[in-house]
Amino acid sequence: MFRTTLLVTALSCVAAPALAQWQEPIQQLLDNFDRIDANGDGVISRAEHRDVQAARWTEIDRNGDGYLTEDDFPIVAIGRARTQLAEISYLDANGDGQIARDEFLDGPAPLFRLADRDADGILTRSEVEAAAS
Repeated sequence: MFRTTLLVTALSCVAAPALAQWQEPIQQLLDNFDRIDANGDGVISRAEHRDVQAARWTEIDRNGDGYLTEDDFPIVAIGRARTQLAEISYLDANGDGQIARDEFLDGPAPLFRLADRDADGILTRSEVEAAAS
């Protein structure tokens, strides 16, 4: 369940939907706060957030080619895959029509920025709670 939650969070973190659509991923972030806070210091750093994204890359890049494309989705989900890929197309920094692992990991993290109210590069539990409410 944790892996599924983080996969959903990972994909949701990179999408830029309306604020109302952020509530579920933020709640998932809050629910998994202690697990994502790998060093146990009570905050989630951008590096810890990135580590979660990196750990899930192999699940997201199902065909293992190093890119996130339609080929990584089951054929029955191609319509939804196209929508999701369009939502995160801003991560395609080089404009080649594919999202590479490095683009995915090092690109903007809108969910992280949304919850990081004081823009100090770390998420406290209270910031995530405030973003979830």
